Amino acid sequence: MTKAHLSVVVAGCVVLALAMTSVVSTLIVGWTWWEWVESYALTNVVIGVALAVCGVMIGWFRPRNLVGVLSLVAGLGHLVSAVSIPLCVLGITEGWPEPVTRLLAALFLAGWTLGLPGLFPIALLLFPSGRLPSPSWRPVAILLGGSALFGLLSALVTSEQLVPGEPGSVSLFAVPNAPIAVFEIVLVVVGFVSVLFVLASLVVRYVTGDEQTRRQLLWLILALLAMFGLNLQRWATGDGPILLLFSIVLLPAAIAIAIVRYRLLDIRVVLSRTLLYGLLITVVIALYAGLVAAVTLVVPTEADRAVAIFAAVLVALAFNPLRILLQRAIARTFYGTRDDPGNTAHNVTSSINTAADLGGVLSALRASLRLPRVAVRALDDHILASDGVVASSDDDSPNVPTVTLPLSSAGKDWGLMEVTLRPGERSLHAGDRRALEMVAPLIGMVLRERALVDDLRDARAQTVEARESERHALHRDLHDGLGPTLTSAALRLDAAGNLVDTDPVKARTALAHARSDVSDALREVRRVVYGLRPIPLDEHGLIGALREQAEHPAALTVEVNAADGLPPLSPAVELAAYRVAVEGIANANRHSTGSTVTVDVGLAPGSDELLVTVRDNGIPPSDFRAGVGLRSLIDRVEELGGSVDVGPARTGWTVDARLPLRA
Repeated sequence: MTKAHLSVVVAGCVVLALAMTSVVSTLIVGWTWWEWVESYALTNVVIGVALAVCGVMIGWFRPRNLVGVLSLVAGLGHLVSAVSIPLCVLGITEGWPEPVTRLLAALFLAGWTLGLPGLFPIALLLFPSGRLPSPSWRPVAILLGGSALFGLLSALVTSEQLVPGEPGSVSLFAVPNAPIAVFEIVLVVVGFVSVLFVLASLVVRYVTGDEQTRRQLLWLILALLAMFGLNLQRWATGDGPILLLFSIVLLPAAIAIAIVRYRLLDIRVVLSRTLLYGLLITVVIALYAGLVAAVTLVVPTEADRAVAIFAAVLVALAFNPLRILLQRAIARTFYGTRDDPGNTAHNVTSSINTAADLGGVLSALRASLRLPRVAVRALDDHILASDGVVASSDDDSPNVPTVTLPLSSAGKDWGLMEVTLRPGERSLHAGDRRALEMVAPLIGMVLRERALVDDLRDARAQTVEARESERHALHRDLHDGLGPTLTSAALRLDAAGNLVDTDPVKARTALAHARSDVSDALREVRRVVYGLRPIPLDEHGLIGALREQAEHPAALTVEVNAADGLPPLSPAVELAAYRVAVEGIANANRHSTGSTVTVDVGLAPGSDELLVTVRDNGIPPSDFRAGVGLRSLIDRVEELGGSVDVGPARTGWTVDARLPLRA
């Protein structure tokens, strides 16, 4: 156990001892229930225990957070006050020395003054991190500290008798004729200004804070609203049921939950429902009272029951529309446009038109639905873009629930959208799901466009690379192959010219070698030209070149069938069709168990496409995979805007290629 934890245990024991001492003292004095309540001893016990328990919890789990220390000291102050008043009365009854009873009276006045009016506003200024919002708030902290000290001194010097008619119940430090009224005015003014500063600090934290800070502040806002609603009449008139002060317990409870376990519940749901029904009750009561008052002015007094019935009917008719209106307004505040998927899609569409990247689109989606985080991942789990934050490192629940939705477009999945649920949620709300499913295709289109742009960029790079590779290969063939051969032939011809008169025999030998070099050069030229475009294709056309290819000896018999009336084909389409057929024939010769391979060339039914089909009559292989040749011809066809299907057929293996008549 650390020193911080040991200190917390000791403080907890002190709190328990003070609370028990207060209760026992009250029983010894013999107060009735209402005397216990009217003396504020009961409320001081409850409030003191609540503040102290809040401080103990924060001190145990967040020992460095000053909010816990301030809450603990404020709670001890209220408990000291709760112990002092019954002991003071007991001392007066039993004849204790007057300085002792007056000291107890001073402790009573100082204790509760040090609690809620003194230290608790400073704790709210430091909430939830235990630090000031920024260094510029130090003057406010000094003001709050000075106000607490001034209030403590003012309480100690008052000469008010806690027990009427008993001088022994006056504070030990009372100053006769002290301007207590002036002190009270100053305290009211300074207290009002301090409350405004504290509220301003909370607003600043909410506006500038992250998602976790906002969730924590929502707990405090909920407690403040509940406490204000329950004590509205007391604060408006200056008096009211004392037991309603028990609602102050909500503040330390909310603070402890917000700092230690702010994910305990979905605070947005709790706060939205509280606001909805609180406003409904307030409006209904005001509407009912206003209608009764208004109608009473124009009807006889003996018709009071009719007036009440009429007002009740009008209120009942207005209740549900009012509830729907308020619920929509509150839901939009806490959950954005999740109940209006069309508006969410509109916001995302607008961001697609204006955002520079995918992160901007996700930012618009997260802001529309008030989600903590939205991320887009590729199918290989590589994150592409993200918006929002996950819980911070000091959160006790780092495993935040998430939901994954597919991002599809044009019948294909392009990625996954990962949505972090709001704190307290364990499943995706139906409204959120409808909105996300509506915008998922839009984000899928963005991913598809991004993928197509990447493919286009890669294709352009590959085109440049292929062009340079072909130029390099052609340069190598001409420079290293054809160039030396022609140079040798030229040198031999020069030698023959020099020897033709003096040594005809050697001249003829040189001419023979030159002729051999020229023949080699011609073969090299044919090889290079054939590599650029097959010569039979230029000499005989597509069908003739295929039939010439079919006459070459091979393992399988090749049959070429061509439809009549084929239109003229562009050189690129003609070459691609030829390559598809030749590669299909070569593939069948290597892998087929049949005896015949058939090549069909014709127009695809109902379209302006050239259909080239290569099939054999063997047994389809079960483990065949497309090799480099088939993959290259697929790329060649797709470059022209066509498509290739390669796969097993009922009687063998089939290659079906569709090519546009014009590339």
